[in-house]
Amino acid sequence: MKLFLISLSSLLLFVNACCSKPALDKDSMITIIETNCWLNLMPGGKPSFHYSGVFAVKREFYDQINFTAVKVYYKDEIIHQSKPILQLYDENINDTTSLVRLNFYSEQGIKVTEKMMTAESADFHFIFHIGNDIVEKHLKDIPITRAY
Repeated sequence: MKLFLISLSSLLLFVNACCSKPALDKDSMITIIETNCWLNLMPGGKPSFHYSGVFAVKREFYDQINFTAVKVYYKDEIIHQSKPILQLYDENINDTTSLVRLNFYSEQGIKVTEKMMTAESADFHFIFHIGNDIVEKHLKDIPITRAY
């Protein structure tokens, strides 16, 4: 009887695996290629915080992507959150293109806070929506450059 139950369980697992729709590997849909952040502390203007970078998305998901948020953390406390501005990195998208690269960057004039001034690096949390799926990416210890 025990052998019968084990065999039946194995058969059900096998049938379920064969009949199930393959799950999308959310982690491989998007790749963060580059991320930068800096404080503009140039004389003559108000200090401002900026971020920019490049990410790649699989071509099949390009029309469905919505980059909804960039959250910036210092010592596990959020110091900035915004929806990034997107721009195509490479205009030559064709049928053989497997990955589409996009630039992202912050809006202008983000006010510098005291925590931003003391931080040497920041952690980034990127949130994307592709169709009904949420894809989140995390990068740690991105240096905060200061432009004087």
